[in-house]
Amino acid sequence: MLKYHSLRDKVFSLKNLYAAFGHVKKNKGKAGLDRVSIKQFERDLENNIQNIHKELKTGIYQPL
Repeated sequence: MLKYHSLRDKVFSLKNLYAAFGHVKKNKGKAGLDRVSIKQFERDLENNIQNIHKELKTGIYQPL
């Protein structure tokens, strides 16, 4: 039986977050509600991915 926390850790892994960004960039994704473009996000990619990872892992992420 798969435990919830083990699946959650896989979804929020840094590897998967970087892969997700790569897919969005490849598909020429547009800015979201926060109006941050792919280029803007990529300028500080490591810090942005780390922040998202931290928010998801700690449960403080709040979608707009």
